[in-house]
Amino acid sequence: DLSTFDAVLHFIQAIPELQGYLQDGSLWSELSVLHFKAQRDLELRFLALPTRDRGWDWTDRRRTCVELQEFLQSKDERTQFDEAVKILQGDIGYINDIEGRPLDGIAFPTNSHLTNHYVGAAQAVFRRAGRGLHDHVNDPSFRGRRPTGSAVATPAFDAGVKKLIHCVGPRITMPNCFELLATTYENAMSAVLHEELTCVTIASISTGSRGVPCDEAAQVALRTIQKFLRANHW
Repeated sequence: DLSTFDAVLHFIQAIPELQGYLQDGSLWSELSVLHFKAQRDLELRFLALPTRDRGWDWTDRRRTCVELQEFLQSKDERTQFDEAVKILQGDIGYINDIEGRPLDGIAFPTNSHLTNHYVGAAQAVFRRAGRGLHDHVNDPSFRGRRPTGSAVATPAFDAGVKKLIHCVGPRITMPNCFELLATTYENAMSAVLHEELTCVTIASISTGSRGVPCDEAAQVALRTIQKFLRANHW
């Protein structure tokens, strides 16, 4: 249980006979794979969280091995991610809050013209936002083809939130599809930050008519959001 590790380590570091466990790199490498499915992402090592105070100096290389330090940093990253991100199943047309916190933004997949193509999440959001959104995206001053990977913020009209973020995700047949999908999520998160939104629901991008497998798309989404949270100290 990850929640007990800090208490156990605090006990171990105080007992000289047990302190050898703090230097057992193979043990902590194995535990990292067991709890986090892999070693810590190299990119995340350069986006580290502020060092957490645990009541003892766990960052001292004379006391703890690199693998233990990586394990604890992964644990802190997991805690931060779990506090910031919730995974929900539901109709984005009717989600109004996340665990009691009112939404102020909705991000959803759409086509390159940002128009209502009457399927999936886009249809639900257009129905929720009402006629105003239809008129806005079809106005000649707004219309135009956006490149794959774009995320465009608009007024929300009758959707009950402050902003809508239209996300132009890739098709599975596109070269570099998963890189483009990561770019789409990154741009969506940048729009959330720019618009100063605090509670946003993001519908799965490109997993409907665009054919990206759900499992692979979820991995891209969660990893991209995790990196964004770290880079922006969210």
